Amino acid sequence: MPARRVDRRTFFRHSGAVGGAVVLGGAAAAGLSACSSSSAATGTGTSAAAAGRPVRGGSLVVGTMAEINGFAPSKDNWDTNGMLYANTVYDPLMAVARDGSIRPYLARSLTPNAAHDQWTMTLRPGVTFHNGTALTSAVVKANFEALAASSLTGGAVAGIASIATPDTATVVFTLKSPSTGFAASLTTQAGYVVSQSMLDQLASGVSNPVPVGTGPFVYADWQPNDHFTATRNPRYWQAGLPYLDQVTFRPIVDTTQREDSLRTGAVDAIISIDPRTYLQFRDAPGYQSVYQTAPVVGEPTMGFLLLNCAKAPTDDLRVRRALAMATDQSAVQKIFGDGTVQTVNGLFLPGSPYYSDTGYPGFDPAGAEALIRSHAAQHGTPAIQISTTPDPRTTQLVEVVQQMWARVGVDATIAVVQQATTILNLLMGDFQAVPSAQFGAVDPSLNYPWLSTTTVEPIGTIGLNFARNDDPVLEQALVTGGSTLDPATRVAAYQTVDRRLAVDLPYVWIGRNIFPFAADDRVRGIASLVLPDGAAGYSYNEGVFFPTQLWMEA
Repeated sequence: MPARRVDRRTFFRHSGAVGGAVVLGGAAAAGLSACSSSSAATGTGTSAAAAGRPVRGGSLVVGTMAEINGFAPSKDNWDTNGMLYANTVYDPLMAVARDGSIRPYLARSLTPNAAHDQWTMTLRPGVTFHNGTALTSAVVKANFEALAASSLTGGAVAGIASIATPDTATVVFTLKSPSTGFAASLTTQAGYVVSQSMLDQLASGVSNPVPVGTGPFVYADWQPNDHFTATRNPRYWQAGLPYLDQVTFRPIVDTTQREDSLRTGAVDAIISIDPRTYLQFRDAPGYQSVYQTAPVVGEPTMGFLLLNCAKAPTDDLRVRRALAMATDQSAVQKIFGDGTVQTVNGLFLPGSPYYSDTGYPGFDPAGAEALIRSHAAQHGTPAIQISTTPDPRTTQLVEVVQQMWARVGVDATIAVVQQATTILNLLMGDFQAVPSAQFGAVDPSLNYPWLSTTTVEPIGTIGLNFARNDDPVLEQALVTGGSTLDPATRVAAYQTVDRRLAVDLPYVWIGRNIFPFAADDRVRGIASLVLPDGAAGYSYNEGVFFPTQLWMEA
């Protein structure tokens, strides 16, 4: 995939189409079993909310972590909120099943040729957009043309050489090279289809057109930073769905305020990135709490300290290795995971076919101190500024890390920077160390832009490889992993990627991020998504769910 310049106007629009990065808004923890106040933990995340026979009617209000800037897949910020909004008014072409397989959703089928460089999609018949127009292959092609023309999503579809539409129900994607992850890419931002009328408005310069999709709910009202409301689509193509009459999302940035809103009944459910949200509502009478509804598929979101490999003193591998050895993951998890400890050594969790002993350095303050002395003898004591957002929990985490690094001889200081500025600094390479979270993806190939040497840019130029880690061995492994048809070769390639990260050390791992979902016990169905082909779906994926099959107990 060639390097792709991103102009400053795009800033950084978090794109689920290619994985994502966010400034860490809460410390990570893992290993918590999903359960509710009225059911035992199962480890797979089944919840009391799945029990009972669904009923129609009711209005659901969900408190979310942030707001987005619009509904257009090709131009707007789609983080967790964006995907929730998308699952409300749009449908993805493909979706993830609970077993990790990629299944048709708005598409009826998607079939590769033997070389996996051409994929043929058939669309479901009789599907219409909210404005009554038909879903056709021409509309799907137009959606991909809009994606390709955008500096936000162009890189996510750059591997497509051409798109043919032999009839109104068939779309043929010819790729520039074989890709086993193409189907997975259609479960993300690039896979949501909007109407031709919406595309036409975007092309004519309308900045925020009303979203028109094929989804279970129809846009009713959006007051940015206050609420987004949608009502049941009476012509939805999945018979009998959705169950709810209405769904409303309310962005509530402060975690404590969000939790209080659930307790007071101002909202029916909330999403969080703080493990304490899970713990507070897990055993509370009348509430339920989960953080996953199935074992992790692909790569989870990992929390880490992002280091700049192109800016002194973190451009010195000795310093980066010392920082990794000075950071006690277990101690961090005890503080911020509220007693639940799971350290990580790379991009994958135990149980993943890609997991291996990466060789990531363990906690070794004496070894770290020796490396810092070696660096200091040539360049003086390393002074490192850790940039953090104003979030109190993130600031507390940074203060703990600062103390750990100071003990081995690092002059570590803290700068509080607004999140928007911090993200731009990451893009421009204007930082030394930043707490971040990234890499949640159903397929590891979707994280190519964030790790590739092709997206390393000089400091002062926008680049998606924020760490500026330029490793040709890692690049070759990424290319092999994304193109090989042999499963064993693919596993070996991504294990090589993980081992190279443990050598290069652009990331000081903190642990897996979790995204708790807490709700009133009347909210049902969070763990019982069924895909159109009847397969059990991946119901709750790191803060994202389908409101299609949620329902409210009277």
